[in-house]
Amino acid sequence: MNLTCCGDTHTCGRTVNEDAFDMQQITGNLALFVVADGLGGHPAGEVASRLAITALKDSVRAHAPAQATSSPAQMKEMLNEGFLAAARAIADDCSINAKHTGMATTLLAALFNDAFDCVVANVGDSRAYLGGTNLIRITKDHSFVQELFERGLITEEAMQLHPKRNIVTRVVSAVPVNPDIVDLALGKNTLVLCTDGLFGALSDEEIFLEVQGEDVPRICQNLIERSRAINGDNTTVVVVRAISD
Repeated sequence: MNLTCCGDTHTCGRTVNEDAFDMQQITGNLALFVVADGLGGHPAGEVASRLAITALKDSVRAHAPAQATSSPAQMKEMLNEGFLAAARAIADDCSINAKHTGMATTLLAALFNDAFDCVVANVGDSRAYLGGTNLIRITKDHSFVQELFERGLITEEAMQLHPKRNIVTRVVSAVPVNPDIVDLALGKNTLVLCTDGLFGALSDEEIFLEVQGEDVPRICQNLIERSRAINGDNTTVVVVRAISD
């Protein structure tokens, strides 16, 4: 598949990195990109994020057709199954590791076919952005401050400074949950998947300026470095772009 991508993660001042990411060519016709952010203040966030990603990836691979191109409808079903598998993996781990009971994670996945159709699924407040002539947020946060904003109680600017901005209202845990799912065409745009460490440090405008770069690995590096200079939270970035003919 003619995609170029990069991914990077950093503790950014924390002693443990509860973020995780993966980038996989599932078949010749499918590519998967995943970001997760284990919940701080809960047990074993770093375990939850990695378990969820591994289970989702294995599920998508198990359900993917070996040869035929997958339609967006089929890709949505694969991601739905993957999110259920992630919850099962966490539940299974908690059943044998009592210390992990209550662990949870955000989970954000983008699945591409060979026509550059993309399906994005998310639970939590990790975000997907599409950068082209401007930066468009693809996902909606499942968070306390997002709910306040939608009720007209705070402004978008105030969300960044609210003392409860880190509270998420939907997570992947031992209890199954349905993701929000959006489909889009990548075209000549750039897809960015990230945890809240990035957008907690940089504005949409600052992210957009970096996404304009030609060198995709450099985009990841610059975003992480800029976040590290400002932010004390784990930061993870995955960037995907189609290769021009």
